[in-house]
Amino acid sequence: MVMLPFKSLAALAFSAVALASGAALVQAQSRTDSLSTGQSVSYDGFLYAGETVYATCDSDCTDLDILLYDANDGSLVASDVFPDAQPVVTAPYEGSFVIEVVMASCSVEPCATWTDSDNGF
Repeated sequence: MVMLPFKSLAALAFSAVALASGAALVQAQSRTDSLSTGQSVSYDGFLYAGETVYATCDSDCTDLDILLYDANDGSLVASDVFPDAQPVVTAPYEGSFVIEVVMASCSVEPCATWTDSDNGF
């Protein structure tokens, strides 16, 4: 069984309003990767204050983590390292960030992962 990434209602509503108004929709797609236990992938992205970044993985994954770093000084500003397969972090302020997704536990390697945010970083 493959778990699909989820979108927030706010992001879906924004998409519908943009399409209905004829505005150009500039939203990135989910990032998809395959990671084995101990591997990670990083993405650069601009996030708004309060924007949620989330990830999920296939049914062979039992623990996936997200770490959010300030792109300017490299400081860790948020993380979700709880032992679950659906981590979520929230940007504490508007700016450029590095989003690191870490595969903490994958039983049948590699595991598929999906990473996205409310506004599609």
